[in-house]
Amino acid sequence: MLLRVRAYGATANDGGSQYGNSSLFLTSALATDIAAQVTVQETTAQGCTNIAGAGTHGQGLLTGAFFNGGGGTWEDDVQAFLQFDRYSTDAPGVVGVGGFLQYQGHFFGDVGLGSVNVGERVLVELKWDKPNHRFVIRLFRPGSNTWAEQYLPYTMSDSTPAVSPSKQLSARVFVDNCTGNQTYADMGIKFDNIMTH
Repeated sequence: MLLRVRAYGATANDGGSQYGNSSLFLTSALATDIAAQVTVQETTAQGCTNIAGAGTHGQGLLTGAFFNGGGGTWEDDVQAFLQFDRYSTDAPGVVGVGGFLQYQGHFFGDVGLGSVNVGERVLVELKWDKPNHRFVIRLFRPGSNTWAEQYLPYTMSDSTPAVSPSKQLSARVFVDNCTGNQTYADMGIKFDNIMTH
């Protein structure tokens, strides 16, 4: 399955951004483990020359809301993300792989698994390790026969089911608005042999 998205920044001001999304929700909303073979087929990004730093980027995701931290609203659902990410300031043809958590509107716990090449087919896994109060993300690169693994620990209670349980695969772009030049980003990512448990 190929997900593809492209967006352009507005040119009336320097500030704010545009967003594009192409997602597929999995029917296994209560799954605690998602694995897939993934190939980033293409991703480019052109940032704003008037804004310092990297903002414009393309992103591919395996993600889900796994449990509720105790507040009882959908904003209290704890979400975990395994991401493929390329910013406009990154070297062409290379995509960073990592993960992070979201709770009550805050992102935290960023970890990295290394980089992969555009066109490289890899195996990734996002797993909720409830007994150890953490998520596990893994990356296997068959071309180099290498594994990488990182942990995303959390401290909130995980005894309450998610209010809005979901699991999804996504291609997303975030594009800075810019008066100095036309900004854009795209992401084309292919997911194969998707497995849930």
